[in-house]
Amino acid sequence: MLNVLMEFRKGILFVRLYGILNKDTIDKFKTDVKEVIINSGIMYVVLNVDNLDSISKDGVKEIKSLKKILNKMDGEFFLFGGEVKELKSLVNLENELKVFERVVI
Repeated sequence: MLNVLMEFRKGILFVRLYGILNKDTIDKFKTDVKEVIINSGIMYVVLNVDNLDSISKDGVKEIKSLKKILNKMDGEFFLFGGEVKELKSLVNLENELKVFERVVI
């Protein structure tokens, strides 16, 4: 099961994922997260994967896809947490609130 908590603050969408992100839960991620971002034109996203119990290669692909989408929209993608080696290169925040030091809206 995948639970998604989203909070919009000062022009930044904070997305916190809980549970499991795999082939069984990818559709929930796509509809609850990616489609919302694309349809609303949100430019700054902080994705917190610290509370995921597990993530599959499919989940990693979806996160990388979200980053590419935001880059094409001239937005910025920030990632916090996680022990998955495939995501380590994407982690660019020590904690979620550091994003306010990096984004000027």
